[in-house]
Amino acid sequence: MQITEKTVAALTFAGILVLPLVLRFNPYYLSIFITALILGTVALSWNLLAGLCGQVSFGHAAFFGIGAYGSALLVMKAGWNPFAAMLAAALFGVAGALIIGIPAFRLRGPYFALSILGFAEVVKLLTLNLTGLTDGSQGLFNIPSLPTLRLGGWAIDFYISRTTNYYLAALIMLGVYLIIYFLRNSNAGLAMSAVHGDEETAAGIGVPVFRTKLLTLLVSAFCTSLTGAFYAHYVHFLNPDSAFDGAWSVMPIVASLFGGMSTLIGPSIGALLITGLDEFVFKHFFETGHKLFFGLLLAVVIVWAPKGLFGKSIRKK
Repeated sequence: MQITEKTVAALTFAGILVLPLVLRFNPYYLSIFITALILGTVALSWNLLAGLCGQVSFGHAAFFGIGAYGSALLVMKAGWNPFAAMLAAALFGVAGALIIGIPAFRLRGPYFALSILGFAEVVKLLTLNLTGLTDGSQGLFNIPSLPTLRLGGWAIDFYISRTTNYYLAALIMLGVYLIIYFLRNSNAGLAMSAVHGDEETAAGIGVPVFRTKLLTLLVSAFCTSLTGAFYAHYVHFLNPDSAFDGAWSVMPIVASLFGGMSTLIGPSIGALLITGLDEFVFKHFFETGHKLFFGLLLAVVIVWAPKGLFGKSIRKK
């Protein structure tokens, strides 16, 4: 039995909406699922590039870190409002995507993927060595949280409240999902699908292949960097190892494969599931080395459900 993408997405976001109630607003559990929502948003962004356009990236940590450091530095060094800094940092990610995308898209297959991985390492090394700006390996401490919003008599606090951060993370994921949804259903989305199918054939029927791939990377980088910016103001601390952690490149791939690369919402569901499994199941068996279960789990999914857990059960319309 198949169910439409819209229905699955609506059910997913409805579940996200009521989850804090189920968890009784427990700060520890909410912090786990804030991380899951952040991962889910990065997985959505990664899957736009790989699942829709067929361009696999091994270095999305570059855009995540650029967004995180960009927003933190604009607030701490230039005195920007954190919300404005988040948007500007997302544009920094777009600039980074332009810098690497224009030469990298002259390559294909594993060479493109490796070039993005190399770019992530270069940006990490720059962050590590520009000590006058980034404080190097020491990192940035006491990054300001997002400012309190006042709506009538309500004060929406981001410094203490896990619930507020949870719902903002959910709102960001919803926004990214909607961007990708409308992009997929546009003429640009048709071009991306054509490029994914066969680049030569797409070029032969008039699809601007290079421009389409670059546009996809720019949107993916924007969404990933925006998520990284939120992460910086949520955790209040950054260093090159945390901002450019390889997990921000690897785990979105795992989540997308687990949930289903052929779907839009599958990567987010995959991120929520694997985070929950890791925290509530795997860690109970092995306090250290529990990440090894992901390899086994991924192998099982690839062999028995190559389209992911939801790839066959979700249809586009």
